[in-house]
Amino acid sequence: MTPPTMKNRIYWKQYAHEANPDEIGKNIKLTGFNSDGQNFELIYFEKDKKAPSILVAPGSGAHAYVYAELGYFMYLNGYNVFIMPKHGSDHTIEGIMRRCGDALKHIVGNFNERVGIVGGGLGGFAAFYLALANGPMKSVVCEDSPAILTEKKFQEAVTEGDGAAKRRRMFMPLLKILTGILPKIKIPLSLYLSWNESIDTKEKNRKLETYLVEKYQRDPDFDKQYTLSSVMSLVSTPPPFPIETLKIPTMFLCPIRGFAPSYVKDLYGR
Repeated sequence: MTPPTMKNRIYWKQYAHEANPDEIGKNIKLTGFNSDGQNFELIYFEKDKKAPSILVAPGSGAHAYVYAELGYFMYLNGYNVFIMPKHGSDHTIEGIMRRCGDALKHIVGNFNERVGIVGGGLGGFAAFYLALANGPMKSVVCEDSPAILTEKKFQEAVTEGDGAAKRRRMFMPLLKILTGILPKIKIPLSLYLSWNESIDTKEKNRKLETYLVEKYQRDPDFDKQYTLSSVMSLVSTPPPFPIETLKIPTMFLCPIRGFAPSYVKDLYGR
């Protein structure tokens, strides 16, 4: 197993909102799996070898411990919960798919076949594609993410509006050109992604989400930059199979504000 890469093993406790972070920490276990010749750390909460399992695939920049409280509550509700490590600055959608698939195989081999995957943002794109490829899971939840990445209507949807959408609209043509010249150059996530824009306007949710976003932005373990090739994989990776072939039960979760709700609704309708 690769040595832990967390720069600050304590910072994640600031994300705990309802549960005692020390109690969460007491229940965290570590295992490892291999993918593409690399060893990865997988944190998990174990309920029972025969219990159903959930694999959580993080969104852009995030690491496993961001989801510790969520995983803990799912564990209390009767599940084994595994949380993928952060994707790293030089990944592709296809690479994340393989990594998630290998983690699922590890869970199936050491627990049982009753395993589903929950993917948020970047992790959700990969989880949805893995479902289209009939991956080794029984169900999928895609939060703020599902898309056929090469569809024109998707690419139009994520460039409509102001803020990050406007920046995507302005820079996308240039980034496509630069990808062929400098694929490994790193660009900031803030160039095309804004967590602030997805904060709920309802007062109760707004306070909590504003607090969490502030913590994300200060988290020493968040990846703040991705290589250009990894960013462009978000609009250049074709689906493994057409959406009509989807057989695995899949749930879409999409906020009213944030990631292209009209596109997600259309995709779900199909």
